[in-house]
Amino acid sequence: MNNHKTGMLTVLQNRDFLALWLSQLVSKVGDNFAVIAALVLINQLAERAGIAVVIIAAAMTIPQLFALASGVIVDRFSRKTVMILTDVLRAGVILLALLVQKPGHLYILYITAFGVMALGALYIPARNASIPNMVPEEHLLTANALVQATELASLIVGAFLASLIISLTSVYTAFIVDSVTFFISGVLLIWARIPNAKRTTPTAPRGEFHQFWEEFTEGLRYIGSNKHLLQLMAITTVATLGLSATTLLAAAYFEQLLGISAQYQGFLLGTEGIGMALGALLISIYASWARSRQIVSVTMIVLGGGILVFAMAPVYWLVLIGALLVGLCVVSARTTLAAMTQALVSDAQRGRVESAMVTVIGIGTMGALIMAGVLGDIVGPKSVFMLTGVVVLLAGIASIFTLRGAEERLLNNLEP
Repeated sequence: MNNHKTGMLTVLQNRDFLALWLSQLVSKVGDNFAVIAALVLINQLAERAGIAVVIIAAAMTIPQLFALASGVIVDRFSRKTVMILTDVLRAGVILLALLVQKPGHLYILYITAFGVMALGALYIPARNASIPNMVPEEHLLTANALVQATELASLIVGAFLASLIISLTSVYTAFIVDSVTFFISGVLLIWARIPNAKRTTPTAPRGEFHQFWEEFTEGLRYIGSNKHLLQLMAITTVATLGLSATTLLAAAYFEQLLGISAQYQGFLLGTEGIGMALGALLISIYASWARSRQIVSVTMIVLGGGILVFAMAPVYWLVLIGALLVGLCVVSARTTLAAMTQALVSDAQRGRVESAMVTVIGIGTMGALIMAGVLGDIVGPKSVFMLTGVVVLLAGIASIFTLRGAEERLLNNLEP
């Protein structure tokens, strides 16, 4: 993948990608309505809010660990159809949260979160696998930056609008808004022309389960035999661990860690979101003079440093600087890693590979959950932050060497 400086407006002139991007924007804003509403419900109804937060986070993460199987569906069927159907189904499932009216109903909220994320584990690989078929290779980095920017802008906008609407109406309005945004997202996708996956093996007359299993194991062999993909997945997992650990630990131990009121957590998350948006906006500038491996290694090293600043800063404004660095660097790293992965993989295998990426991101998030829920209580949140920062920093140094082969393959435009 040769790096080119491509403006975001240039990429958005592609009407098909524009439809996908708008769909993502609307849906993600709605998602943040649901997240804020879920946290409000937990604070209102749960006897032990900290444990409830960990439970719902686990319910949202566990489906990602099994996302690899969804890649077969993404590669076998129309990716556009998969995305539209999952949007429609999520529009219905999220409304189950309206039934949560008392503490004994919180299990419904956990089931709802699990169901929405399980469908998302189908949607995200289909979306990511479709992007290389919608934009030329030189636009891949910018297109992925736009997707990342969408998620981050929606984090800021969605959280603000959700808080406003919940305060003016009720917490249940936010779930209805999320349902509507899923439906709008599906409608927008109807206007996008998304090519189907190219199949490498002919469809033989055999049992559906046998065929599914054969394609599933074929995908595993493809990934397992490609050391460059395995390296990209490992670095992506560590980058996700860095972001998730800071977010989850800050949520669970904010007052203990910083010694100030939890109401300031909104400023912390907002600053992290601003950093993410900056990272997405600046990535095309990096790409005009830096190679992909350099972007990943430098941003991972700075990300590790940002987490260490976050952990050791004695004053709140230094914590905000650490949050800004974390947001900026994690997006720059993950955007570049996503573009490298898409460019490395043939279209016929891309759905399964993208599903594997969802799985490794889930592993990173689950690792952060374990840190927040177990290690945080044993050794204290500051020690966990420092451990995470050191791990991310070392991964950044290692990426200087481990990603060299992947970069050379991309520069030579070779198929893995």
